[in-house]
Amino acid sequence: MASDNSKRTKIYFGCMCAYWLVFGLITIFYPKMMDIFQTQTGIEAKTIFSSHVWLHGGFDILALCVLLFALAGEIVSRNVLRATAVAALMPTIAIFWSLVSTSFWNPLFIGAGLGCFAFVVWGFVLGGKAPARKQRIVAANMEPA
Repeated sequence: MASDNSKRTKIYFGCMCAYWLVFGLITIFYPKMMDIFQTQTGIEAKTIFSSHVWLHGGFDILALCVLLFALAGEIVSRNVLRATAVAALMPTIAIFWSLVSTSFWNPLFIGAGLGCFAFVVWGFVLGGKAPARKQRIVAANMEPA
């Protein structure tokens, strides 16, 4: 059971890392590509400062990817899985709030929000199936190195 859960969490963290890695690299190296998610109003609102903000956002995303990559190789607790799901909820909220409160984003941005939300659901499902702390410690000590 523990090794099965470890495989599932490895896949979860790896997929989340890959998903956000794409956005991180785009916002660092080619932020213009993010125009596909913006309305004409959003595109016209660009400044040198907003391009700088894209760069910072990209590095923030890459920092998260480093952590996700590291977590993919670990046996993690329910709390870590649930915290990861909550972390995935933050951009979901930001995306949907931006869609309803500004005129900068087009409906294509819904796809990015749904992708983030999928990691919310997946994380909470895995967290619900994760073994309790004591079971995790016993399983970790029994697995071959």
